[in-house]
Amino acid sequence: MVETESIFEELQKIQQEIFRRKTINLSIGEHRSNLKGVGLDIYDINKWRKGDPLDSIDWTLTLPNWPRNILKIEKPETKKTPSILVVDISPSIFVEVDKTANKFRLLLHLIGALGFTANHFHDPVGILCISDDIEFYLPPKFGSGHIFYAIKLIVEKANAFDAQKKKNQFIKKRSDLNAAFEFLAARLRCQCSIVVLSDLMDVINNQSEINYDVLEFLSAKHNWNVIAVILDDPNELMWHGSAGTILARDIETGTTQKIKAGQAISIRQEFLEKMSKLRETLERSGVDSITLNFGEHFNELAQFLSQRKAMHR
Repeated sequence: MVETESIFEELQKIQQEIFRRKTINLSIGEHRSNLKGVGLDIYDINKWRKGDPLDSIDWTLTLPNWPRNILKIEKPETKKTPSILVVDISPSIFVEVDKTANKFRLLLHLIGALGFTANHFHDPVGILCISDDIEFYLPPKFGSGHIFYAIKLIVEKANAFDAQKKKNQFIKKRSDLNAAFEFLAARLRCQCSIVVLSDLMDVINNQSEINYDVLEFLSAKHNWNVIAVILDDPNELMWHGSAGTILARDIETGTTQKIKAGQAISIRQEFLEKMSKLRETLERSGVDSITLNFGEHFNELAQFLSQRKAMHR
């Protein structure tokens, strides 16, 4: 059972750290100006013609020459960059080998840090939760309350799964990120920063596939600003000792398998090699990625984002 109060206390501390500017380099969008409030990037200014929208007229430029020369703003675009967090809440995310340091706690920390940082820059945040299908979508919105509400819904999903696990009731759900990519590709109209938070366990184990054509289209549409943060927990694939056998259970299906304890190191190594190949494939599709464990995750993510911004300038 996830203790909601404890999680919220941790998130409030993260929020305070961000507003003290200690983790401000966790921003994922481009922010060329420190000015607050609504602003527009003006692409072009042309003559207004009959049939054009009245609200496109730039009255400041038009009034000195009214009515001889009526000017309009061509293709205004907001300077704010909505951040969309694609959150994988398939059963493998809820595994807890260590209650104080696991993928689920790491996931909540990252949602809070990225969301609160976007708030600091006055960027709206949207959250799309996915398992074998879309669980819920909260469109981009300002305010920390929006983020806390999303986390509350996610914690409820985790507690529901925990209750089923205690009763040995396993729901066969595999993560289907393609549903999220297709949803966003069809729905998002403005430029966004998109962060995928997932362990990609099913993809790494060849139990589901990513449609890289859709992913590449989504990344190109949003100026190659799609990032994958891969959540990892080394404790899941590590065992102490080299003798005997271990009965391992698939948390998503309930199936069990006997594994020799001496194979633990090779299993972990094989997993890391598959993850490395997956990250190379993501990069070819225009998606930068990083693998994080619980612990130094904020520092590692901040360094990754800083290096990424420097490379894309």
